[in-house]
Amino acid sequence: MSVTLHLLVTSLCDRDCEYCCNKQYNLNDIPYVTEEELDSVEHVYITGGEPFQFTRPEEIARKLKREHTNINRVVVYTNAMELVGVLMLYGHNVLSHLDGLNISIKTPIDKKAFEDYISRNPAVLSLPYNRLYVFPGFEDTKCPESFAKIRREWQKEFVPAPNCIFRRI
Repeated sequence: MSVTLHLLVTSLCDRDCEYCCNKQYNLNDIPYVTEEELDSVEHVYITGGEPFQFTRPEEIARKLKREHTNINRVVVYTNAMELVGVLMLYGHNVLSHLDGLNISIKTPIDKKAFEDYISRNPAVLSLPYNRLYVFPGFEDTKCPESFAKIRREWQKEFVPAPNCIFRRI
């Protein structure tokens, strides 16, 4: 089984979700990613905070893939509303070098942004590894076939998957 790297690229977020995993540990205790770790993984999941609002995930993905040829998939965790704003401001270039999006629907605004814009955006739909995480109350969110729809619950304690390492840059 291959090891997956979840890479915290920012702790900044415009939300204040009650069960945000970033509130469940000391961000300063997360180790920095090493070159050896980057050389040992195939999949990187960029996370935050909100990566699209406070960093340039496409540039991070470009650099990772250029410097570490073993990395063949880079996916970004995001919420729908911020993604819409970035796509409207910068166009589909913000998706360059990305292989997928993990989009969380946690609010009515996210649901509307996803259904009205993201789920109809050809550049988003062309990414091969898209997931839609729906939280309680949003299970009826319309989801195109190019997204795997996954029901999620708020976790009072963040537990990473067994085949995952969690690091920061």
